[in-house]
Amino acid sequence: MEIDQQTMAELLKLGSQYFLPAAALLRALYSGVRGKFPEGLGQILAASLFAGVTAVAGNEEFDLQSVILEITGNTVLMAGLLAFIMTYLLRMTNYGQIVDALVGGVIGLAAWLAWTYVLQNDFPWWTAPIAIVGGALGFILLRFLLRQIARMVKIATYLIIIGLFFVVGAGAVYLFQTLTQTPV
Repeated sequence: MEIDQQTMAELLKLGSQYFLPAAALLRALYSGVRGKFPEGLGQILAASLFAGVTAVAGNEEFDLQSVILEITGNTVLMAGLLAFIMTYLLRMTNYGQIVDALVGGVIGLAAWLAWTYVLQNDFPWWTAPIAIVGGALGFILLRFLLRQIARMVKIATYLIIIGLFFVVGAGAVYLFQTLTQTPV
């Protein structure tokens, strides 16, 4: 049974660009609530760098300039997005769910635009409303989780486990396929 390398690359990206940054955001919010804002930013930077590096997984051609630009673009986008979310939720007092939903929707649209047009990922136009609604609901959920800090840390732990499962699993299958296809 052989699994397509593109599928493995997408599973790697799923773990490293979605689950691990989400877990880093929750851990950063936990650090920020405890008064350790710089520690939270460090977690965000580490997750953003990891997400940027794994963004080049699955590229067929190796052009050093495009690889560096893709790593830098993904890292900067993820770090900026997560740092803004952390700063907004920790430094802005609770103005209500409507304001959080509006800010989250704008951030969802901005992230979709950057991901689609700046980083040149191929997302269809109909995913933009999904990103807006997801951003709005995400901000409301994060504000709610700030009130229940222990639950947030537990969710972050689950997201880390899921993300590492995808990253390690995809890497292991890819390595196994590479080793079994190489003539001895």
